[in-house]
Amino acid sequence: MKKTIALLLSALLLASVYAGCSEGESSGTSGTSSTGSQSASQTSTQETDNSAETVECLYVVPGDEPKALAEGLSLINEKMAEDGVGVELQMQYIPWDAWDQKINIMLSTGEKFDLFQVMNDRVSLANYASRGALADISQAMETYGENITAVNPEIMMKSGQVNGVQYAIPAYWVESAIDPELFLRKDLMEKYGIEKVPETWDELTAAMETVINNWDGPQKPYLMLTGSNTSRFAYPAKTYEEWPFVIYDKIFYVDQEGNVENYFKTDAFRKDCMYASDWYERGIIDPDCMTITSEQADNQMRTGNYFLGASDIGPLKTNYPDITTDDFVRVELAPDKPDVRPYGTRNMNAVPLSSEHPEAAVKLVNWIYASQDNYDMFMYGREDVDYIKIDDPKGREDIIDESTSVPDYYFSDWMMGNVEFIRPANSQPKAYSERLYTYNENAVEGYAAQFTFDASPVQTEYADVMTVISEYINPMACGVKDYEENIDEALAMLEKAGADRLIEEFKTQLAESKK
Repeated sequence: MKKTIALLLSALLLASVYAGCSEGESSGTSGTSSTGSQSASQTSTQETDNSAETVECLYVVPGDEPKALAEGLSLINEKMAEDGVGVELQMQYIPWDAWDQKINIMLSTGEKFDLFQVMNDRVSLANYASRGALADISQAMETYGENITAVNPEIMMKSGQVNGVQYAIPAYWVESAIDPELFLRKDLMEKYGIEKVPETWDELTAAMETVINNWDGPQKPYLMLTGSNTSRFAYPAKTYEEWPFVIYDKIFYVDQEGNVENYFKTDAFRKDCMYASDWYERGIIDPDCMTITSEQADNQMRTGNYFLGASDIGPLKTNYPDITTDDFVRVELAPDKPDVRPYGTRNMNAVPLSSEHPEAAVKLVNWIYASQDNYDMFMYGREDVDYIKIDDPKGREDIIDESTSVPDYYFSDWMMGNVEFIRPANSQPKAYSERLYTYNENAVEGYAAQFTFDASPVQTEYADVMTVISEYINPMACGVKDYEENIDEALAMLEKAGADRLIEEFKTQLAESKK
């Protein structure tokens, strides 16, 4: 929901951002009961028991490899062998800063692998599909994916489709109506004399300045923006008169009446840039934001050098030994306005066209979703070694390796999680968990929430527009470059790259999908 990735924005997102709805982490509102999941699991096992051979499934993901990956994989593969899945899992980790380049090379050269992580807020599923880089797993899903469809509502499954073709398996781990997301640390509010939770943008700005200007730590608690990937400063958006609206694929602005515009031509983008510029000039945004790496942003979260945000408190206790999961509060700038659910989920896993066994990826994920035990083993590792199981309420306590600040084995929920099985860490801020794993009754479904854009008819224009956004738009979106002085050139370059054709194609496809 990262859904980056700063843990709030992407763990979510962050993350999380990166989802459909669940009234609780294990309430069964995703469309199945635990009994139904068990039945599906039995059917799946019966179908795979007749497999003549075990095939390897190489899963490629971003980030750093867990210390005990080999031990974790050994247990997973042993259990899959016992269950007759016919799949042996192997994993390849690619560092965040090399991810986009490396995965693109692997896809374009036809390198052999079987599953990879898709983050729509980074590179969309439609982008990959438009290049002809993905395998159609529709038939494999019908044959081997009963557990997957049992725990994923229709809106989630459609998130993994382009033009009605199933290209990806959704990671329905979080409520998607969470953007814009604002959390503050109450321990720092108390330390720096901020007596009330901000209720307006001006109050939030004043609170940010107070903390940053009086900070006595080793690293300023700047708002974390990785400028090379930030094309939108979304925090104040809910206060705009245009709200609610959704931005898709960085450029498509869609309101609740179905109007589609070039986001960078809208007044909403102008206001985004004005607010970002103000925070940049006030020193709230890091002056070096355009060169900050994802690893640097993650490290800032782990060390606790932040005020706006929320993250697991385990690593924070090194510098803040008294911090608790209650030391976070959500800021509501426009509580009278509805949140908007932009899509089912932004995180998913796709099978590359080069895979020699595309069904293996479906069998793997189907096995993970066959039972709570399978899910726990894959996501959290070895019970009483990597985590301690908590059943009331359902959660977990991570067993942290002090040298790495993480368990020896773990896998990120946002990459493969599902609300039917997820065990939130008991070191995760309570306000944050409540927001992520609770169905948002006040949210409205975005007009294009069940639509996925197919960029293949405009593949060249799409690629060129994304390049222009990175070079001309991102610095304005972060407040580094002045909007008034640079917007005309940026729009001219977008037009030259083919932005108008993209908008028309999006409009046409959206209208067809509504029929």
